[in-house]
Amino acid sequence: ESVGHLDALVRALARHTTTPTVRVVFQPGRSPASYATAVRRIRRHAYVMGQPFDSTATRAASVGDFRRRFEAYVDRFGDRVDVWEIGNELNGEWVGRPRDIDAKVAAAFDVVERRHRAEHLRSAVTLNYWPSHDCYAHRWEQTLRFARQLPSRVRKGVDLVLLSFYETACSPRAHPTDARFVRVFRALGRVFPHARLGMGEIGAQGRADGLPADPTLREKKRIAERYYGLQPTLAAELGARWVGGYFWWYYLQDAVLAPRRRSLWPTLDRLLAAL
Repeated sequence: ESVGHLDALVRALARHTTTPTVRVVFQPGRSPASYATAVRRIRRHAYVMGQPFDSTATRAASVGDFRRRFEAYVDRFGDRVDVWEIGNELNGEWVGRPRDIDAKVAAAFDVVERRHRAEHLRSAVTLNYWPSHDCYAHRWEQTLRFARQLPSRVRKGVDLVLLSFYETACSPRAHPTDARFVRVFRALGRVFPHARLGMGEIGAQGRADGLPADPTLREKKRIAERYYGLQPTLAAELGARWVGGYFWWYYLQDAVLAPRRRSLWPTLDRLLAAL
């Protein structure tokens, strides 16, 4: 979410046992040039997934804003960004209305697709996984319902489809089984017939997300172990279409800036190495 502690971030990435993929949120109001150093240095030690619009920034942007920002970032970084996230947590009420969301993600897809023909750029969409009606406010937010109404060219052409999941986004807290994850990913595979599939954001939410308390290190480890631990089951059930993923949203806070005794870095390094 931030590259403001770039030296510390690069040191943490360089120490990992295996090469990770880092999702960089290109924040509103910042130009591509302001991220040039960060992308260059991060990419020495990691693959990069670029996100010109986080879900929280999507509602305020027009379709034209979306297109122009993607054009600026794709023109600047091209295939130096390994995956372009053309839409983040799209089926959330805070993102906007479905028809507006669809128009924006289609505009971003068209920008990446035009460059794809020459540079083989990869596109990704991230959806929220809502395992029950306790997780969302409107019927259109339901994961598969929303996925099926996305523009046809996005459904048929996007390269990666990821699912963002936070237990505490639901009330009561949700604990889907392995079998439920297998079912939803199989269903998404039918909606997006040419895409590969993976887990998007995971993490332990706290006060910054509206919860009464911040999670303990023990809770962070439990959540990381649970969702990285899906890998054997999902890889076996989904085969070559499965790409892994598991982007720990709070990596900077929990694995870079946290004091050593409270750092999640050792846990994440071990789990990444086992994927």
